[in-house]
Amino acid sequence: MQRTENRDLWSIVLAAGDGTRLRSLTRALHGEDLPKQFARIEASRSLLQSTVERALGWSVPERVVVVVASEREELARRQLMGYGAVTIISQPKNLGTGPGILLPLAHVVAADPEAKVVILPSDHFVREEAPFKDTIRRARARAEAGDSLVLVGAEPDFADPQYGWIVPRKDKGITYVDCFEEKPNEGTAQRLLDKGALWNTFVLVASARHLWRLGSTHLPEQSRALEICVHEHSVQEHELVEEIYSTMPAGDFSRDVLEHASGLEVVSLPECGWSDWGTPERVLASLRGTSEFARLSERLRSKHERLAWKAAAS
Repeated sequence: MQRTENRDLWSIVLAAGDGTRLRSLTRALHGEDLPKQFARIEASRSLLQSTVERALGWSVPERVVVVVASEREELARRQLMGYGAVTIISQPKNLGTGPGILLPLAHVVAADPEAKVVILPSDHFVREEAPFKDTIRRARARAEAGDSLVLVGAEPDFADPQYGWIVPRKDKGITYVDCFEEKPNEGTAQRLLDKGALWNTFVLVASARHLWRLGSTHLPEQSRALEICVHEHSVQEHELVEEIYSTMPAGDFSRDVLEHASGLEVVSLPECGWSDWGTPERVLASLRGTSEFARLSERLRSKHERLAWKAAAS
C-alpha cells in the first residue's frame, strides 16, 4: 500500500453506482452484470481496490469511507478486507450522487467536524500516481486557504465530447470555475479544448463543514433528512437509513450543487494517464500497448468475449 508522512485527510470513495456503461466488458470478464467498480479489469485488483489504494496515499485506513449499494456490501467487505479499518457504508437504493455523497459525509462530520475531505469516484484509472497525489496536495492547500470547494480538472489531450468540461477563469492568481459544459457536441468540445478548458474528473476537495453547508443550501431536503445521522452517529444503522431513504428524494451533486454554487475553484491535473473508465473504448485507450492490455485480451479470449468488445478493439 502507498504511504506518505502526512495522511490526515479523509477520503470518501463513491462506489454505489450501477456501472451500466461498462456492462458488456464486466459481463464478459465475470459472467454476470457486475458493477464496474468491483470488476477485475486489471488482473490483480478491482477498480474499487485501486481507488482505496490511491486514497491511502493521503488518508489512514480509519479515514477512508466507502459508500456502496446495500446488495454489494458483503462483496465490498471481501475486496477491502486487506486494507485495514476502512469504513463501509451501504445505502438502500441509488438516489444519485447527492445522497451518495451526503450519507458518507454525515459519518465524517459526526466523527471529525474539522475534517478536510477528498471525494473520489471509484471508476477512474490513473497510470502515474505521483502527479495525481501532488494535485490532491495542491487542491487541499487551496481549499484550506480559501475555505472553498476545489475541483480537479484533468488537462485534456483531445476534444472528447463524452466528458464533462470545466471552463476556468483566473482572478488575482486564483483559478475559479467559470462554468461547466456537460458532454458537449464535437464542435463545442474542440472550442473548449482550444480555450484551455479541463475535463471534469468529479474529484473534489473541501472541508467537511463546507461540503455540508453546500448540501444544506442546494439539497436542503436530503440534508435535513440525514441530520439525524450526524447528531446520533447513526449512519451505519441500517434500519434508520432505510427509513430515511424510503422518502428522501433523489439529487445530483453536479447538477443541483456544483452548477449553482459560487466561488468554486479548480486545480489542473497534468497528463498522468487519468481516465474515467466509462466505456470499453476508454479502457482500451488506457491500456493499449501495455502488458496489462495483453493480459486483458487473453482473459477475454478465454471467456469467448462478445461482439461489443471485439468491435471496440477493432
